[in-house]
Amino acid sequence: MTANAAPRRLGARTRRAVLIVHIASAGSWLGVDVAMAVLIATAMTTDDTATLVFSLQALELVSVWPLLACGTICLLSGLTLGLGSKWGLVRYWWVAIKLVLNVVLTGLVLVALQPEVAKQADLARRLAAGEAVSFDLSNLIYPPTVSPTLLLAAITLSVVKPWGRIRRRETAPAGAR
Repeated sequence: MTANAAPRRLGARTRRAVLIVHIASAGSWLGVDVAMAVLIATAMTTDDTATLVFSLQALELVSVWPLLACGTICLLSGLTLGLGSKWGLVRYWWVAIKLVLNVVLTGLVLVALQPEVAKQADLARRLAAGEAVSFDLSNLIYPPTVSPTLLLAAITLSVVKPWGRIRRRETAPAGAR
């Protein structure tokens, strides 16, 4: 491809299919966040040991890998849409912000959520085995509140498309340097 050639665009059918995947993965991501919120709220409010153990072990199963899958699918489909449509990846502010939000939230699943969920699930297994353990679930409050909030912001950006284009830097003429 030459420097002046236009980027290749997705066909209408392909674009719609990728858009459906993108929207479905974002919706699934929100659904996993809701399931996490229910499990965390249950673990934080129950007085029943069995319910606490179940909630934290279920949280380990239904949060990290499903969130990572949803985030990755959403990211890949978003990249495909950005590269294959008029919107681009960093041509418009709303697209660039959505890209940053997706990368940050998906990265947080691995660096912040996974270790905390694994730690709490391990404590739950130890409690089920009869050990005396104490829980501090306060770090689990953030994922099901921050993630859906930022996902809803990203969805809003997709609908409203605010702020317009990111301005290109003007290059100085060769003789002006």
